[in-house]
Amino acid sequence: MIEPPNDVDVATHEEASPEQGWAQLRLRARWEATLLSLATVAVVLIAVLGVAASASRSVHKNFEHHLESLAREAAQLVDPGMQQSLRNPAQLNGPQYLAAVAPLRRFKAALAEVRYVYTVSLDGPQVRFVLDAATPGVRNAQGVPEQSGVWEPYTGADPAMQGALGMEGDVPHPGVTEQPYSDSWGTFMTGWAPIYDAQQRTVGAVGVDVDASLYLQRLSDVRLWALLGMLPAVVLIGAFGMAFYRVRLKAHSAAVETMQAAEIAAWSARRLGEERQRLAALLEATNVGTWSIDLEHGTIAHDERCAGLLGEGTGAVDDLPLAAWLARIHDEDRDAVAAAIDEARRQPEAHMVREFRMQHADGHWIWLMARGRVLEQDSSGRCLRLGGIQVDNTARKAAELAMADSETQLRALFELSPVGIGLNDLKTGRFLRVNDALLHPTGYSREELLQMSYWDITPPEFSGSEQAQLESMRTGGRYGPYEKEYLRKDGTRFPVLLSGVCLVDASGKEVIWSIVQDISSRKAMETALEQAARRDKLTGLANRAWFMERLQGAVGRMRSGRQEHIALLYLDFDRFKVVNDTLGHGAGDELLRQIAKRLTAALRAGAARGGDEAANIVGRFGGDEFLVLINDLADRKAVARIAERLLNALSPAYSLFGTEVFSTASIGIACSELGTESADDLVRNADLAMYEAKRAGRACSVEYSEEMHTRLMRHVSIETALRRAIGTRELSLVYQPIVALDTGHMASCEALVRWQHPVMGTVSPAEFIPIAEDSGLVVALGQWVLDQSCAQLAQWRSADPARAPGYVSVNLSRAELALGDRLLERIRTTLEAHSLPAECLQLEVTEREVMRNPDEALALMKHLQALGVRLAMDDFGTGTSSLAFLRDYPFNTIKIDRTFVKDVEDNSDVLAVIHATVTLVENLGMASVAEGVESAGQLAVLQSLGCRYAQGFYFSRPVVPGKLLGALEAQARARSTATGAQPALLGHTA
Repeated sequence: MIEPPNDVDVATHEEASPEQGWAQLRLRARWEATLLSLATVAVVLIAVLGVAASASRSVHKNFEHHLESLAREAAQLVDPGMQQSLRNPAQLNGPQYLAAVAPLRRFKAALAEVRYVYTVSLDGPQVRFVLDAATPGVRNAQGVPEQSGVWEPYTGADPAMQGALGMEGDVPHPGVTEQPYSDSWGTFMTGWAPIYDAQQRTVGAVGVDVDASLYLQRLSDVRLWALLGMLPAVVLIGAFGMAFYRVRLKAHSAAVETMQAAEIAAWSARRLGEERQRLAALLEATNVGTWSIDLEHGTIAHDERCAGLLGEGTGAVDDLPLAAWLARIHDEDRDAVAAAIDEARRQPEAHMVREFRMQHADGHWIWLMARGRVLEQDSSGRCLRLGGIQVDNTARKAAELAMADSETQLRALFELSPVGIGLNDLKTGRFLRVNDALLHPTGYSREELLQMSYWDITPPEFSGSEQAQLESMRTGGRYGPYEKEYLRKDGTRFPVLLSGVCLVDASGKEVIWSIVQDISSRKAMETALEQAARRDKLTGLANRAWFMERLQGAVGRMRSGRQEHIALLYLDFDRFKVVNDTLGHGAGDELLRQIAKRLTAALRAGAARGGDEAANIVGRFGGDEFLVLINDLADRKAVARIAERLLNALSPAYSLFGTEVFSTASIGIACSELGTESADDLVRNADLAMYEAKRAGRACSVEYSEEMHTRLMRHVSIETALRRAIGTRELSLVYQPIVALDTGHMASCEALVRWQHPVMGTVSPAEFIPIAEDSGLVVALGQWVLDQSCAQLAQWRSADPARAPGYVSVNLSRAELALGDRLLERIRTTLEAHSLPAECLQLEVTEREVMRNPDEALALMKHLQALGVRLAMDDFGTGTSSLAFLRDYPFNTIKIDRTFVKDVEDNSDVLAVIHATVTLVENLGMASVAEGVESAGQLAVLQSLGCRYAQGFYFSRPVVPGKLLGALEAQARARSTATGAQPALLGHTA
């Protein structure tokens, strides 16, 4: 620094108001540090958001893969034949529907996250529901049923569903909904997968609705951790900003000292020129302009830098009228600047410092900082000239405004945050700052809590875990999140979730910023959900999941030798569906509640609610199915007595809203020895035994045996093999002639299906036809028989019209009758395909199948009659036929069952019955056919009674197509060879 000469009064030239200068230096350093910190925070924020976005995408992809896997598994459980055969809304929850939807319901019950499983099919451009594993009868608050109806339109437009059905022309493929969606049933995401038949053709798609709350919670956790991850970075950036602030403050201090030195030197007479050059250079380097006001003439002059600040160019340095200069100042600042000039004129020794807005040449406003003082006075002390410097403060002012706005927002965030936030002294634990969200659950006022520490509201048992968290924070700079409890003012407790970071404040004291979340509601919900996850909502008994958990525990105790015996009872109620259908689902629910009470009352106290892990337990398995686990079984013989006690408890009448009903139970029993069974095996065995109890007459108990499992495996093997056999050479048709007794010629024939399996050999129709009916395969099998029979008849008519049968008879099953209009279309299409008139086809149905749904059957048969197809009642006499039945239904033929024909020669009562039947049938304009004719004597009696047609081994056994036209002659020759008589077709001459 240049020292002033001794004869210069330095005191008169000292800078006025040093406090203001230092304030400006601190302000500038603070602005620069803030700007740098904000830029760093922005970079960290972008990085954290990128990590959060990547984690969110990963969570989403993982959940999509999981949903797609579930949908693929569900698609494997759907029977494609049933998927194609279920089209009538009346089939909802019928036998065929229940058989088809059972695997999906087991799938849904096995996975707690799965809420709904359903299948859809395309009907032209319309998507329609087929199967729905939802619980029948359940409705939402608006009364909408949870279960969708068969062939009900699907009104959604899910792209994943369209992709699974191949609606956009692409190959059908699995897919998942893009985002969770919510409705009155909850929040879900859906996985879709196509359903293929045996030829790998798409016959529909399966949808699996999964509760999306866990997925949304994971996304929320990702975002929360991202925000918490910023806290350490913010702390480091704050420390870095503070250090930068101090460095810049020292730099600015040095600059000010330089300026002061230059000002002192400027007043030195000997160094005036040199100091003026230094000052000009300094101003040039700092972009600070100079100005001066001529108070006598009312003009203002400024240098090129001042002109540049205002966008006027470096040449605009001419004097300007002071009034014109003031006119360019913002209206809100103009009076203050004029007042500051007047004040400086009145007080020459004072410094003028003023910040104001001025209009730039481009039209926008900039902030300027003007500093000056009186430069010249006359002899009387009147001020003649003011002068000083002018700096562009626009950027600093914007930073100040942004900082003030940020501080306001942070304060609002702190005060209005719904989550508790607290600042504590690390050493003492005392609260330094708290927001309202932290005060509210504690019950303390702000003044009371600020006099306390977190130790005062922490229960003693949490001291150890609290110390561990503090140690973690001392090493890692943060703690949590972890759960603990806080004490309220009234002494009660509430659970909280804590997390936080440790910082050092401006005074050097270590403090803790903590986020305190009151999780009372969440804990209460978790408790309720835990109970709901274990209990059946309707009965209060153990639900399927909890019961299986307890059963698995019992099996484990047996395997380890801690328990000797267990027994599982599987109960199914025999009249529950009748109660639901006649009295409504409300009565059905009440019946289930009363059943649950009787079951728990009939067992020991420990069985009622299953409190002890080794106690007996009652559970509801679904619908009207209940399971009972007996853990305290003394020996295997005792289980029969327990079952009898339960049957006795369940047999009395139930009172349902004033109506008495009876509902007995069929009980299947499975006992397990040490290490021989799993929980699933026990349930399967008990289920098999329960069905044996139903076949045994219901209202009884049956214990499982290995023979039951063998029969089941045989049943499954036949069903699987039959599914593959349809349409192959394993299946074939044989034909049995139906003979006109007045002429002895073949009038028609009946088509009968035969199965020759390559491993099992010949499988009897008596065995595989019922299995086909139970599994739904009978529809596909019936279509194959119909097509093959019509094709064969067309071939006979073409090859030998004279000897070809007039028509072929084909049996119809219950499932085919249920097809309704679709059956009509199938028959019409088949006849047209083989160029056969409708009267060439006769459809045989039994009275038992017709009476299952007589109104729909009558309507269908009238449509068939209108089409021209012949109709025959098969096995007449084995049911409960009435005259009205024969009169009202449009049968062409009545086939008398073989059980009557076999005793016609020896039993006069049977003879009278057949005579009456033949007379009645013929009088009603129908044709009578006797089945099972095996002897000439039976034939003679039937002829004498006026029976029109007959079939049986006497005429011919069922033969392959190539032998049918000569079958009657061949059988006649065989009889003549055996007796030595001349061949006679009917066994006697007329």
